[in-house]
Amino acid sequence: MGKRSAEKSAPAAQQEKRAKRFQQMKDRFKNPSHVFEISPGMKGFFVTCTRGREKKSASETIDLLEEYAARLYPGLEEEVEQANNDSDKNDAGSAEGDIESEIARELEGMKSKTKPKLFRSLQTTIDCLVYIKCDRRIDPERLVQFVFSDLSKTRQRKTRFTSRLIPAKITTTAKVDAIVKAAKEVAHSLLAADAEPTTFALAVNIRYCDGLKRDDVIPAVAAPFDAKHKVDLTNAKYTIVIEAFKSMCILGLVENYNALKRLNLQTLFDESDAKKPKTAKPESLQGEQNEDTPSKDDKEDKDTTEQGS
Repeated sequence: MGKRSAEKSAPAAQQEKRAKRFQQMKDRFKNPSHVFEISPGMKGFFVTCTRGREKKSASETIDLLEEYAARLYPGLEEEVEQANNDSDKNDAGSAEGDIESEIARELEGMKSKTKPKLFRSLQTTIDCLVYIKCDRRIDPERLVQFVFSDLSKTRQRKTRFTSRLIPAKITTTAKVDAIVKAAKEVAHSLLAADAEPTTFALAVNIRYCDGLKRDDVIPAVAAPFDAKHKVDLTNAKYTIVIEAFKSMCILGLVENYNALKRLNLQTLFDESDAKKPKTAKPESLQGEQNEDTPSKDDKEDKDTTEQGS
């Protein structure tokens, strides 16, 4: 009798276990700052920023990207907004599914409240690092080149807390073989048999990723390049930027990387501020100063009087 009772209670225990797990996952996702949201296959932008200013950096960077995306991809914002509206209507009419589907729907509901139209900030759970996912129709490399090319001309400061803005053309796992495969895809135009000879370099940074070493990544990524392409660490035409963090790694191909201040907005803006001419004081202030300061003639008269006395 006891055995039959145990067999009958097994499904109930299993259901209770699943319900408990479901509640734990809900509680976990209620605080997304503790969730690592990056996964392979994404594309977007890898951002470094001031410590403690990750949210503000994400917000101002998204504003910057939206401004330039509107110029580079006119009409895309409206197209994405319409697609989101159609998706919401389909979700409202869908029937309830299993627990996993319910979790997914609740997650999307949380994200939709603050989800930007073209760009969305994802948690890295690492200080000073932000990942901004972009719409699949946007080319991160092209957009970053457009942003820095324009800012290099206008010299107009548009961000306060953001430092580097790196295109994440490909996001993959932080393993050497996966990085090499992604690098070949990112630099496919340079690896083509009919590619013109050029110069290239690798910019590799590894954070919180003990299983990955620069000495293993750099030779493996550089190996497929033809001998006609020369390595130039100071003024390379193309630079493959590799940023590994935790279990993920992003890659992007940047043209004139060093000339664009290594994609550092702070360096670009600070240099622009240093080159600005100092503003002259208003005439009213100069006049006030002249009234208090004796002129050359007054000094000569004073000297003459003293000598005569």
